[in-house]
This record gives sequence, structure tokens and C-alpha cells, in this order.
Amino acid sequence: MNEFVRYIVFWTGFIATFFVVFKILQAIQIERIFKKYRLFEIQAAYIIITILCSYLMGRFLIDFIDLMPWN
Repeated sequence: MNEFVRYIVFWTGFIATFFVVFKILQAIQIERIFKKYRLFEIQAAYIIITILCSYLMGRFLIDFIDLMPWN
């Protein structure tokens, strides 16, 4: 697969997943796990979990496309 196409697929999947995961994390209210008034830790957890999940989804899309028989 063309490197430019891989780049576009990865970042499209990353950005789309970023917003979806962030909304899901807000819906499940992970701030209940943390102590009260620990805003920095809560925000850091949101960002780290969101970035990790988005990266994994982007890599999954690239790996899935590489497994397809037309490559």
C-alpha cells in the first residue's frame, strides 16, 4: 500500500476514534475513580486513555488493511 494512503488512513482513524473515545469516557464518568478536586489527574487520565485507544485503532486499521489479499 502507498505510504501516503497509510498516513491518511492512520490519522483519519486516529482522529475519529479520539472524539468517540473521549465522549465515551465522559459518559462513563471515570472521575468517580479519583479523589475529589484532583482535576489535573482526571484530565491527564482522559487524555492518556484517549490517545492510547486512538493510536491502537489507527494501528489496527493499518494492520487490517495490510492483511487484505489485494495488498
